[in-house]
This record gives sequence, structure tokens and C-alpha cells, in this order.
Amino acid sequence: MSLNINAVLKDMTQAIVDSVKEEAGDIKDYAKEILDNEIDTLKDLGEARINKVIDKKVFDREIEREKMVVEAELLTIQIMTKAMAEKATNAAIEVFVNAVKTAIKM
Repeated sequence: MSLNINAVLKDMTQAIVDSVKEEAGDIKDYAKEILDNEIDTLKDLGEARINKVIDKKVFDREIEREKMVVEAELLTIQIMTKAMAEKATNAAIEVFVNAVKTAIKM
């Protein structure tokens, strides 16, 4: 029995899509949560600069600090996407291996 590689690739693609669907939403939600957590700080910082409560030097320093805070939190997304990629890869390879096993049995 031969392997219908086009059908297998289609099934592998679907396995990838299915495996990342939920995690993709989680990543989007997490990114929004990160920014939501910073909204008050950024608002206060912007208003302080606009109202000349702080000068440009202080503003720039605080912006750099906020940038580091957000970047550190976003690194979690990097870990989440790596895990998502591993899960998707495993799902796709499992489909392929099962297709080969099925073809051998026929």
C-alpha cells in the first residue's frame, strides 16, 4: 500500500491548526493583560510629562524602565510560543507516523 502524502500533509496541517488554536488565544489575552497592567503607569507618566511635572530626562528614563518591564513580561510569550510550536510539531508528526503505520498494516 502506498502512502497518500497529500492527504497526510492535509491531516498534519489540521493537527497543527487544532493544537495551536487555544494557545494562540491565550497569548493574545496575555499580551493584552500585560498592557492593561501598565495603563495606569503610562497614563500617569504621560500626564506628568505633558503637565511639566517631570522633565524630558526623567520621562525618558521612566520610559526606558517601563520598556524593560513590558519586555520582561513579553518574554513569557516567547516561552509560550515555543511550547506551542513543540505541541504543534508533535501533533503533526504523530499524524504522519500513524499514517505510515496504517499503510504498513494494509
